[in-house]
Parts: sequence; structure tokens; C-alpha cells
Amino acid sequence: MAVSTILYIILIGIIALVTAIFFYFYKPERSKKLRLILSSLRFITLFSVLLLLLNPEFKQVTYTTVKPKLALAVDNSNSIDYLGFSKDVNNTVQKFVTNEQLNKRFDIDQYIFGENIKPLDSINFTDELTNISKALQTLNKIYKDQTYTPLLITDGNANLGGNYRYISTDIKNTAVNFLVVGDTTQYEDLRIIRTNVNKYAYLDNEFPVEIIAEYQGDNEINAQLSITKNGSVVFKENKQFSASQNTQRFNLFLKANAIGVQNYAATIGAISNEKNTENNTKNFAVEVIDQRSKVLIVYSVLHPDLGTLKKSIESNQLRSVELKEVINIKSEDINESDLVILFEPDTKFKSVYAELNKLNKNRFTIIGTVTNRTYTNSIQKSFSLPLNNQTEESQPLLNKSFTSFQLEDLDFSNYPPVKTQFGTSKIAGNSDVLFYQRVNGVSTKNPLLAVTETDGRREVILFGTGIFQWRIQSFLNNSNFEDFDNLIDKLVQYAASNQKRDRLLVDYERFYYGGNAIELNARYFDQNYVFDPGAQLQIKLQNKNSEYTYEAPMVVKGNDYQSNLTNLEAGEYSFIISELSNGIKTSGAFTLIPFNLERQNLNADFAKMQVVTTETNGYINTLDNVDELVDQLINDDRFIPIQRAVEKSVPLVNFIYLLALIISSLTAEWFLRKYNGLI
Repeated sequence: MAVSTILYIILIGIIALVTAIFFYFYKPERSKKLRLILSSLRFITLFSVLLLLLNPEFKQVTYTTVKPKLALAVDNSNSIDYLGFSKDVNNTVQKFVTNEQLNKRFDIDQYIFGENIKPLDSINFTDELTNISKALQTLNKIYKDQTYTPLLITDGNANLGGNYRYISTDIKNTAVNFLVVGDTTQYEDLRIIRTNVNKYAYLDNEFPVEIIAEYQGDNEINAQLSITKNGSVVFKENKQFSASQNTQRFNLFLKANAIGVQNYAATIGAISNEKNTENNTKNFAVEVIDQRSKVLIVYSVLHPDLGTLKKSIESNQLRSVELKEVINIKSEDINESDLVILFEPDTKFKSVYAELNKLNKNRFTIIGTVTNRTYTNSIQKSFSLPLNNQTEESQPLLNKSFTSFQLEDLDFSNYPPVKTQFGTSKIAGNSDVLFYQRVNGVSTKNPLLAVTETDGRREVILFGTGIFQWRIQSFLNNSNFEDFDNLIDKLVQYAASNQKRDRLLVDYERFYYGGNAIELNARYFDQNYVFDPGAQLQIKLQNKNSEYTYEAPMVVKGNDYQSNLTNLEAGEYSFIISELSNGIKTSGAFTLIPFNLERQNLNADFAKMQVVTTETNGYINTLDNVDELVDQLINDDRFIPIQRAVEKSVPLVNFIYLLALIISSLTAEWFLRKYNGLI
């Protein structure tokens, strides 16, 4: 308290004392004893009231005990139950929660984790994926700037996310502890760790398959790999394994002799006394297509975009590209092509346009700096170009309202500019712009890439050249060409299709692997072919081999309706998606290939967990020695509860007792004065 405040309090006391004495001793009445009592009561009242008006502040100190956090995270994956430790894990969790000494030392928070981590409600060991790295990172975010230590009860076998072996670099100064579930003894094991195969193959062609097998042990063994289809062996090969050569690759070609999804099983022969044979077999599938789409690129001038288009389109194995100069084009070339791309059209394209118009064939037109704009405007009616010879550089600006076909997230904002014509271009028909032009950082409504439907045909128009730079930028951004190639593939797919536009579209894979999420996406359009977010879409799923059915509404997410399918058994499924109000329907089918990641290991990954605990100064022990781990945590000086003092300034007006004192003194004085006839 400040010195000035103390002086004010002394002054208030003097004023209250003088006033009280003056009031009762200036004209003495009644006895001296009574006047002394009444003066004292009046002094208390006046002093308290003046003190409240001064309202000095006092220092108040409170003490709280802060215990460190123990984040108890339990592996809820299917592998724990498969290994037969579900009951032991549940009992161990109860030991931690009910241990008095542990609760005196820690505040215990409970979690379960599999693919994600969440607060523990119940443990059912049903998760089909395990992401230990994400669990540790999430706990670190939850307890940021707090003293805590995570304790994971797990077998250490992660099959999703990053390698938690390197998580110690992200979780600094945090001791990571493990209670190991499962057998820590390393047994001799032979398994298939990967199958590499393309999604698609072409009828009557051979497709490549790569299978990688791994041996864990110290002996030299001879193992046979066999591949079966519908119970018949279609391939087999023997290879040697040893401790020094514990990995072998099998490279082979299989014949695609039937259309549709073809299922195969790759099996590596089990060795004697092998405990885990679940990982000796791995299923895979390929979809066999009966033909390829043929794309013809007609050009008048050579340009780097020609090679870029060919590489990008042919990245989809369902398509082949032929480059031809316009002077060499014949009518049969156009007739035999599913799509014709017109690059930099000029007067030499007269016969090409005549044949295209005769067939009313879809096309993809690319306008560049040497395009004859006057002639192009006169030979077709899908778009019109500005009649000048000036050019400018334009960057793509994504139109988020584009709905002609489904697109993954596109971010072309930092892509290099392309050469475009100066002025405004116009598009006829039922058009939809994917990219607008952005010139020198200024957004315009001038189209750069658009699609249109007119006279019963589809057309894609690109008003610029130099997209070879976009493919290069895609590689610089992602170390692959997928973003650019997927965009071109979607444009080609749109333009090459002659099917009537449907109001209900569905996007899905022909086959999925067990353990992975299955997501079906649908889009519903109104009569003007504008996306309708208010529709009532319902999905009905049927297992072709059983009586299992599933029916549920689809949920709107962005410009899609989504349905996430979980916990499905392996097999063949068919589905129908219906719009309930209008009765519009579409159907499809997919195959779920059996594969359980959680059953690929029968042993706990003790070595990896031990490395993490060593690098973070944590503890590791097995379920049999849980008491030893508890003692280690209790006796660790890093995790001692601390007493925290909180000092704060409290104004006198907050003290209710002073108000009670004022009321009491006033009441007592009134009664004494009343009793003695002074009122």
C-alpha cells in the first residue's frame, strides 16, 4: 500500500474521531459511559464510510497446486483385439485411472486413437487404421505451453501418416512414454509388403505387375510367389531370401482377357512354423477397358504446347494422341478420332471445319498469336475474337461457379501468364467459363478457358498459348504433373463425350481396397443445368453376394453431395442414387478388395518405440510390467506438482464484512439512542 494512502487513512481516522466526540460531548447528555459507547459506534460508522469512499487496495495472495498432465492415449485399432490383448488393455487403463499415487502426482486425461485421436468414451478396438504420429502431434497442440507427458498404450504398428520415429524433432522437451502391447519377440516371417499395378489395362493387352516381398529371419529360404485369378494360378516364380538379401522384387506381365474389374490374389509360400500367415497374401485388381479414346491434334504451326498436350493427354492410358499438320489431314482422320484439337486455326483449316461441321463433331480449339481471327470468326459460330493484331499476357483466374464437370481443388493463381489476344472474346451457346483472364494483376471478365454446348455438340476453347509453362509450374509446385494433367484430362473427357448431359452425375472408383475410406460424390443440376444444393439425394447400396443393404441421404459439401461408406465387408456392391422429389436416378457398381492393414503384424514394434523414448528421455515397458512404469512416472522429478501463488490487488469495496460492520454500528447506535430517549 502506498504511503499516501496510509496518510489518507490516518486523516480519515482523525476526522471520524473528532466528529464523533464533538457530536456526543459538545452538549453532554446522559451518562459519560453511554456517551463513550455512542461515540465509539459513531466513529466506527464514519470511519468505515470514509474508508469506503477512499477505497484503498490491498494485496491478496491465493495458492493453488498445479499438477502436470498425463495424457493417457489408448490404441483403439483392430490389431489390439486381433492379437488378443483387448481385455488386458482395458484392465491396464483402469489401473492407471484408479491409482491414488498417480492421481496425486498427475492430472490424467484419457484418449483413444486410430486414424484420429479423440477423448476416451469407450474402447471397442474397431479402427482399421493407426496413425501414431498424428496422435502425438495432436497431443502436443492440446497441451501447448503446459507441463505434460504422453503415455501411449499401443503395439507401435502404424500404417497411416508419417513415421513417428522422427516425431521427437517436432515434440521438443516432451518425454514420450510407451506401454507396449503384444509380443516383443521377433519371429521368422515372410510377407508381401507391396503390390504395384496400374488401375487400368486394355483388353487383349498385357499389363505390368510389381510385387515386393520381405523376409525377416536369419536363415536362407526358397519361397514361391503365385498369383491366382478365380482360383486358377496365372503366374508363379521362386526366389531365394536370406538375412543379407531379405527383399525380393517380382516383375511380371499378366494378360487382360476380360472386360471389367479383374481380381487377383498374390501369395508368397509360408515358411515352416510361421506365426503370421495373414500377410502372406495380398489382393489387387485392375479394370480392363475394351478400347482407347483417340485424340487428333491438327496444327498449322509448331509450338511447345503441342508436345505438352500429347504428354498430358497420354498420361491417361485410356487415350492416344496423333499429331498431324493441317495440310496432311484426310477426312477419315477426323472420322476415326473421338476428339479433334484445332491448334492455331487459319485458312488452311477450311476442309477440317467442313468435315467437323458435317459430322457435328465435338472439338477443342486453341487460339494463339498467329490465329487468323477474321477467318476463324467466319468459319464457326461458337465464339468470336477481337479483330486486332495486339497481344497481351494473361494469368488464369479460377471461376468458382464453374459446374460443367467436377474438378478437384485447383490453384493456378501463381501460374505463368500465357499469350492472349488483346480485346474481349465472346462465347455463344450454353457456355461455362473455367478461367478468366487476369492481366497485370487486374481481374477481368474476359474468358481464358471455357466450355460451351451449341447445336448439340460440345466445344472447349482456350484463348491463349504457352500452357507448356503451366505443366512446368505444376511440377515445380508438387514434384509431379498431376494438377495440370488432371485438368487436361477432364477437358478432353468433357469434349470427347457425345453423351447427353445428365442432371445427376456420380464420381466413384471401380474398386477400393479394404481399410480405406470409400467416398461417393454426386452432383445434381436443375433444369437449367445449374447445381442445385437443395435437392434430396438418397443412396441405396446393395452387396451382390449377401443380403446387406444400406440406405441413407447424401450430404451437401461444397458443390457436391457426398456419402462416406465405412465398415463394409469385401465383395461386389451396386448402388442407386435417387433424387426423391423428381425421381431422377443413376446407378453404378464397385468392388471392395479384401485387405486388412491391422493384421499384417503379429509383433509389437518395440525397437521403434524404444528409439523414440530414448530420444525424448521417456519410459517404455510392457503390459506385464505396468507397475514398474507407474513407479517410474511417480518418482520422476520432472513431473512434480508445483504450488502457484497468485497475487492480486483487491479494492476495499469488495469486502462485504465492512458493509456489515457499518450496518451493525448504525443499528446498535439507533437502538441505544432510542432506548435512552435520545430520539
